[in-house]
Amino acid sequence: MTKSEIDFQLLFEQSPEVLLVLLPDAPQYTMIAATRARLLATHTTVDQVIGRGLFELFPDNPDDGEASGTANLRASLDRVLATRAADTMAVQKYDIRDANGNFMSKYWSPKNIPVLSETGEVRYILHRVEDVTELVQANELGETLRGRSSAMEREVIQRSRELAESIRELRAANLKLAELDTAKTAFFSNISHEFRTPLTLMLAPIEDALADHAEPLSSIHRQRLQLARDNSLRLLKLVNTLLDFSRLESGRVQANYAPTDIAAFTTELAAMFQSAADRVDIRLDIDCPTVSEPVWIDREMWEKIIPNLVSNAFKFTFTGEITVRLREYAECVVIEVADTGIGIPEIELPRIFERFYRVTGSKGRTHEGTGIGLSLVRELVQLHGGHITVESIVDRGTCFRIEIPKGHKHLPNNTVTMAASEAEVSHHTVSYVTEAAYWNNNTIVEETIAASEPQDSCRARVLIVDDNNSLREYIAMLLTPHYDTVVVNDGLAALEAIKAQRPDIVVSDVMMPRLDGFGLVRALRADSNTTTLPIILLSARAGDNAAIEGLDAGADDYLVKPFSARELLARVRTHVELARMRHTLIEELEHANSELDAFSYSVSHDLRAPMRIIDNLSAALGEDYAAKLDGNGRRFIEQIRSQVQRVFTLIDALLDLARIARATIAPISVDISALANTIVNDLRIAQPERKVVVDIDKGLQAYGDRQLLSVVLTNLIGNAWKFTTQKNGHARIVVSYAADQCAFFVRDNGAGFDMTQANRLFVPFQRLHSTSEFAGTGIGLTTVRRALERQGGSIWAEAAVNEGATFYFSLPNSAHN
Repeated sequence: MTKSEIDFQLLFEQSPEVLLVLLPDAPQYTMIAATRARLLATHTTVDQVIGRGLFELFPDNPDDGEASGTANLRASLDRVLATRAADTMAVQKYDIRDANGNFMSKYWSPKNIPVLSETGEVRYILHRVEDVTELVQANELGETLRGRSSAMEREVIQRSRELAESIRELRAANLKLAELDTAKTAFFSNISHEFRTPLTLMLAPIEDALADHAEPLSSIHRQRLQLARDNSLRLLKLVNTLLDFSRLESGRVQANYAPTDIAAFTTELAAMFQSAADRVDIRLDIDCPTVSEPVWIDREMWEKIIPNLVSNAFKFTFTGEITVRLREYAECVVIEVADTGIGIPEIELPRIFERFYRVTGSKGRTHEGTGIGLSLVRELVQLHGGHITVESIVDRGTCFRIEIPKGHKHLPNNTVTMAASEAEVSHHTVSYVTEAAYWNNNTIVEETIAASEPQDSCRARVLIVDDNNSLREYIAMLLTPHYDTVVVNDGLAALEAIKAQRPDIVVSDVMMPRLDGFGLVRALRADSNTTTLPIILLSARAGDNAAIEGLDAGADDYLVKPFSARELLARVRTHVELARMRHTLIEELEHANSELDAFSYSVSHDLRAPMRIIDNLSAALGEDYAAKLDGNGRRFIEQIRSQVQRVFTLIDALLDLARIARATIAPISVDISALANTIVNDLRIAQPERKVVVDIDKGLQAYGDRQLLSVVLTNLIGNAWKFTTQKNGHARIVVSYAADQCAFFVRDNGAGFDMTQANRLFVPFQRLHSTSEFAGTGIGLTTVRRALERQGGSIWAEAAVNEGATFYFSLPNSAHN
């Protein structure tokens, strides 16, 4: 072959090196040629590159205030022009745009090489780079390899600061990275294989037992083994996915691209989700018309691409439809998987294909997931020479778009076969469909299984809350022989079930969509009707910190998965018995309180007459004998009358407390704002010397007894008025509604109190401040608590010493504007 027959341009463009040819026309440095590897690495096309200035197409990331890649590269190119010698640069952080036009962090090892003419002039500059991003960001490895990865990252960053580092050292680092990648790949591969062996030994006997017609299983044993089989298959799916990643990273993927009727195969894969869609009333629209020619795809990979996208759409779509459509173009076919689901926030879109990345706080049919599905899809699509993009609008839906080239020239020759592919759908696709079938609608399901032991009429009722269908069924299977069970799949459904009928205990998972376990606990503890309802949290998060977090949230117990059946039964039984004992003691306490109220009313009423006589006599003594009394005598009479007034105040408070216990409750809509303003006006008239700024929100509405609410606000606003201080030039009181607490509140900027003493606030005659500092009887807050409890409400407080106090109170069925 002669020199003229060799296509040097083709050889250059197909080079695996990331190369770019520049003109020496500083400062533009116009790009005139690029290898295919360069275009792929920078997500650009020939039309975008050729004829444009280097820094026009690849500027610094405007969001990175410390970006210096452009300046460093320009300085290197200028040195090449000045010295006519190659210039090796240190590792540079030089962000580039991804396929969606967003900047993504990249680290490069650049070298600029002059191409000289026969006369020694610089004719071209060859710009060569190596992408070392994975080296710098090697901390994405697992915990076992994280230490070595971090050391490599620090080593590379250190090199980037040492401008005198040679290319030899960088190559040495690359060799170490290759060794690290090899070790990581071997680790994932080995661990995946090690999982597959015991899983096989688990699944095979289970399948044999389920298929045994000679000695068939009982229904309960069949149910248990089916549960074990389904979750073993789910674990096997995860192991297979990890194994796929290790093969991709090691370059050991054994692809087999064959001409395929892509429309028929895509239709077949998507249609397997029809029954799951019908189950939750979601329309599945498959629009895949026949294409004019077969498309070369790897059938096994396609069985992971399409089911992954469809199951993902199904997971996040609650109403409307899921559409799978195929369209043919001159050089490619395009497959779209679109839904009318919850959508993806715009800020999350650039990271949606990152491995192990999950959108936080998203609402889905389940909270379960590994965050590797979409990353695997992108890798598999790229192996087909294609690319995948996503568009989404929050609350309107998401569309994933895959573009696959026609023909097979873009694929490695040794992976292409001319024989058409006709294989059947494998178990891999079935695993996606099986998993999707477990994702129910958010409905309440009640079931009671007949107990094998004698039943009584006082069976406790257990609410089971978990978004995993299998685990719900398993826990229900354990508990129903002993308790009546209700099962729901998230916290919001649990609140609805509790509103319909209060259970004796709640057993809830932590990680769930819509409302998680911690949110459920907070909601139940904020409601006076469920403040004492026993709650056991279940979580896969082990360790003391996780347990403390659960107990701090207000749970009664915390159980780490996996747990034994005996342990769960023992804890449920213990908390049910404790709850019943508490209920009995509360009933006894109410009886005692009733007797105490009656006694207080009788004694207080009888005390008024003698105290009035003492007051009248001391007044007469002071008037009739004032001239005969010395200073001490007159002071003693004043002290007698002062203490009599304190006794009258205490008697009135005790009578108010007793009246509340006897009062008939007449709930109506009460204008809290107007009531609070009336109380404040009365305080201003009684104490005109007090300068207090009071902010009362307009339109506050509550549903309760007006007289009792007047008692509540009179005490709370009166206390705030008493304890406020001239802080920063003024004393302030706020009356408002806290949406996050679902409660009204009265806040002051006064003396406050130590929260370690908060349990004494609502106990009769318990004072947190001395009478010499602030006058009072010590039963005002007790009266407030009793007034709210009579209406089904509750009260609590937050404060800090010298930072003021906030008293919250809630009422059932209250609304506010």
